[in-house]
Amino acid sequence: MRTPLITVLTFVVVFDALGWGLSVPLVLKYALTHRSLPTLGRIRLLSGPLEALGVETVVAAGLVFVVVSGLKLLAAYWLWYARADGAVLALILLGLSAIFWYAFELPFGPLGGVVQIILLALAWGSLA
Repeated sequence: MRTPLITVLTFVVVFDALGWGLSVPLVLKYALTHRSLPTLGRIRLLSGPLEALGVETVVAAGLVFVVVSGLKLLAAYWLWYARADGAVLALILLGLSAIFWYAFELPFGPLGGVVQIILLALAWGSLA
């Protein structure tokens, strides 16, 4: 049975998945077209330790990050039906996402991750 807490958790996971899953491909397209990372104000998007390996590496890793973000939609679907395997998948994907948050220096990734972990811990007992 889905509780209000599981509903909130599901929406947070969907927001996380769509946020990265829709924005990162736009940055990757720019990087492939212009052979450099775009800037927003004075911030270089998707820059970080991985950037030292070249634009091709950033694009390849970015594509993997998009796939990981897309899989979060599956976790959200399972969470919507209060399935424990959705929570397990969400935790696994959070661990994988943390690698990309570091590699691309994404400051809001860890914040969203902490929120998801707290919600998962609170909702764990309600999952079947």
